[in-house]
Amino acid sequence: MWTKVFTGFGYWDVVSWILFFLIAAGFMKFIRSLGRSDYKKGTDQDEIYWSGNPVPEDGSDITVPASSAYWGFRKALEPYYRALTGMHTGIATDIVGYYILIVALMAVLILIV
Repeated sequence: MWTKVFTGFGYWDVVSWILFFLIAAGFMKFIRSLGRSDYKKGTDQDEIYWSGNPVPEDGSDITVPASSAYWGFRKALEPYYRALTGMHTGIATDIVGYYILIVALMAVLILIV
């Protein structure tokens, strides 16, 4: 009775999905077992790596600003961000206008195709 579920686009077999996840869990367990076995909890191996520097005692000093964390991403997409910031005025009606324009364009494209 519950082995197949009709979705309107066909059906999917519940048992095959359960079998798929069991096989995926087996692969995950196998890959995890290939890890190092010489790990010792409570030693220097537990220390975080902070770019080779000594880790500060105060946790608030262990922060990475977003400008540093996503530097490569922002650098690669710099022309795109420059175009976006040039269009951005900060006025909500401009943003809503862009939204309406894009939705209308998408509706026209959908009707044509």
